[in-house]
Amino acid sequence: MKRHLSLSFVTGLCAIMCYLALALLAFAHYPLPYSLLNNWLSDLGNPDLNPAGALFYNIGIVATAVLLPLFFLGLSRWKMENNRIQRLMLLITQGFGILGAIAMLISGLYPINSPALHGFFSACLYILLGTAFAFSVAALRYHATCPRWLLIAGALTALVDMLYGVFHAVYMLEWVTTGMLLYYLGFLGAETNQRSSATRGRTPMMAIR
Repeated sequence: MKRHLSLSFVTGLCAIMCYLALALLAFAHYPLPYSLLNNWLSDLGNPDLNPAGALFYNIGIVATAVLLPLFFLGLSRWKMENNRIQRLMLLITQGFGILGAIAMLISGLYPINSPALHGFFSACLYILLGTAFAFSVAALRYHATCPRWLLIAGALTALVDMLYGVFHAVYMLEWVTTGMLLYYLGFLGAETNQRSSATRGRTPMMAIR
């Protein structure tokens, strides 16, 4: 039987690859010393500091932001028709996730050399995506088949995201938070794909019965 990849898996993987590949391209063109102890990730997208590479980073941000709404819509695979609270938690996850993607898009269109707009929407994207992932844990915990490690990963990601909201002046914490968001995004997409495959695998058996 032909296997179809889930929307969340494909868009999540593409978002991670787009961001990392274009961030590395921007880093390769960065003319100054650059480290996680002294720089924001957004410095890579600053045309004043990185004139030859800023466009790469900002395109990566915009491309990731465009893919994220599709990722969150694809999480509908986890919907439980007989559980109203679980459906509400999932809907809140998707709503905050899409709003976070919009904030990310604007932060890419207005890079860090526009400090007021960029700073505001960067803060919004972390708050909104962190909230989305926190509610995703609340939604997924209703599934007995959802691996506990994924719930723990989601909870830790949301916790680190909240810590970054408090200690937002710490460069390294931004790097750690972003890394964990990408990590959870990837594994949530992979587990959604596993769930989709398992659901399709059960359908023929039910038809035979």
